[in-house]
Amino acid sequence: MKRVLLYIIGLLIIIIENSILNYINIFDTSFNLLIIYISIISLYLDEIEIGIIAILLGFTKDISIGSVFGINALILFFISYPISFIREKIYKQSNATIFTLVLLTSIFDSIVSFITYSLIYNNYGLLNHIFKGIFLIPLDNAILSVIIFNLFKNYISKLQND
Repeated sequence: MKRVLLYIIGLLIIIIENSILNYINIFDTSFNLLIIYISIISLYLDEIEIGIIAILLGFTKDISIGSVFGINALILFFISYPISFIREKIYKQSNATIFTLVLLTSIFDSIVSFITYSLIYNNYGLLNHIFKGIFLIPLDNAILSVIIFNLFKNYISKLQND
């Protein structure tokens, strides 16, 4: 039941991203709530659980936005699995941990997305994409992740107890 609920929450996040957050721009970038969500819940679930949820949410996002099919599933899986693998070795309740994880995962997402879309669509705005993808988007996501984590800390910590 927990897994289904986590998928449904992720589905709601995808809907919010596609309908509302695409219109909220800070320095011409928008937030990626799904990266934040997967990064945080990966700290509390085992590798197989979060891997399956991440792949399903990634495919759902790919279908909903009509991008390269499977790219978000791969990105979310390669974000969730290592975080879940090291979850016992890091302090989960730290804002610095959440900030760093989301910063690194957002940079990874930006790099993979840039390479994929550049190869497929021949889109080469390199300096603009590097500035946004390596600095602005990860920083926006990391700051928002700390806010979200502090707002929902009590609910998130219950994931570990189930």
